[in-house]
Amino acid sequence: MLLMSADIRPGVACLSGRRVVDVLDALDVYTVLLDDPTPLELACRVDVPLDIDLSDWAVVESAVSRIHAGRPLEGVFSVYDAHVPLAAYLAARIGVRGLDLSAALACHDKARLRMTLAAGGVRTPDSLAVADPADARASARRLGLPVVVRKSAGRGQLLCRDPGEVKRASELLGPGALLVEKFTDGPEYAVQSFTVDGVTEIVSVLAQHTGPGPGRAETGYDHPSGLDPVQESEVKAFCVRALAVLNFDHGVSHVQVRLTDDGPVLVDVAARPPGGQLCAATERISGIDLTRAAAEIALGRPVTRRPPTASHVLYRCVGFDRPGRIDYDVRGLGSPGVWLDVEPGDSVRSVDDPEGGSCGRIVVYGDDPAELESAYHSLFHSLRLRVEPDIQ
Repeated sequence: MLLMSADIRPGVACLSGRRVVDVLDALDVYTVLLDDPTPLELACRVDVPLDIDLSDWAVVESAVSRIHAGRPLEGVFSVYDAHVPLAAYLAARIGVRGLDLSAALACHDKARLRMTLAAGGVRTPDSLAVADPADARASARRLGLPVVVRKSAGRGQLLCRDPGEVKRASELLGPGALLVEKFTDGPEYAVQSFTVDGVTEIVSVLAQHTGPGPGRAETGYDHPSGLDPVQESEVKAFCVRALAVLNFDHGVSHVQVRLTDDGPVLVDVAARPPGGQLCAATERISGIDLTRAAAEIALGRPVTRRPPTASHVLYRCVGFDRPGRIDYDVRGLGSPGVWLDVEPGDSVRSVDDPEGGSCGRIVVYGDDPAELESAYHSLFHSLRLRVEPDIQ
C-alpha cells in the first residue's frame, strides 16, 4: 500500500515575476502564481499557475479565495509596481499577511502619496494634482517655474522650465492624471529598506545621479553615499518616519530622497525592491536580497542575512549625448558587470531626449574607490561605443 505524505509546505501567492519564482523555488514553498498570461516556463515551476485577468479584482479575489479555502496561504505579495495594490487587496480580503492596502494605494498614486505624507508632516515637493492634462500650465503658473510634470500612476516625468515645455510634457505624459510639482534642487539618494510588523530597517543608502535632460534619466549610483554619518542618519530616520506615516507594515521599499538646504524631501516611494542590477548591488553591499526578503516577509519568515561581499559599488548607466544608430564591440559584453539593452544597429535616443534614458549598465564592486574608477573606465572603453547619424 502506497502512503502519500501530506504537503506541509507553507503557501504564498505572488503576482507575476520570473525572479520571484527563482526565489520561491529556493525557499521550497507552495506557490500560487497569478499572471495574464502565466509564461509557460514559469507555469511549469509553480504549484498553481493561474492565468487570469488581473484588471478584474473581483474575479481574482474569487479565484484566490477558493484556493485559500482548500490550501491556506500565508501571504500575498508582488514586486511589480502595477500589481502591488492588487496583492495588498487580496491579502486584506482573505485575511493573510501582506502590505497594508492604504500604503499600497499611496505608493501607486503619487498624488495620494504626497497628500498622505503632507498630512503626516513629512516634507515633499510642493505639488498639485491635475486630472486634466490641459490644466497643467495653470498649475505650473501657480507653483512657479521650473516644475516637474509626472504621471500620477506609473513612470514618466519631465522637467519643464517654461510654459511651452509644460504643455508639451502634459501632451506626452497624458491623457491620464498628472502631478505638477515645484522643482527642488539638491543631491538625490536611493534608500532601500524592509518592514516587518511596522518596524522598518534601512538596508542601504546610495547616492543617485540623474542626467541634465528634461527626462531626469538616472545615470548611476554610488555606495557609500558620500553623506557624513549625521546626514546619513537623518536621511534614514526621515525614510523610517515616512514609511510609518504611510502605514507601511509588511514589505520592502525603494525610496527616493532629495536633500535640500532645508533638509530632506521625499520624492517617491516604490513598494518593491529596486530594479535589476540595483537590487543585485544592494545585496552585494548589505548581504540582503530584497526580492527574497519580500517573499520571506510574506511567509512570516526571518529575512535572510548574509555577509556583504563589497563595501563600495560604482554603478553607471550607459547613455549617449546624441541620437543615432549604435555600434559597439560585442566582445566587451563578455566581461562581468556589463549589460547592454540594445543590439548593434539599433536606434538610440540621447539622454537629453524626453523619451531617452539609459541603454545599459556597467557595475563594479570592491573596497578601493580608485580601483573601481579604473575598472569602470576599462570596461567602458572595451565596448568601443559609438553612435552614427540615423540616416533613413
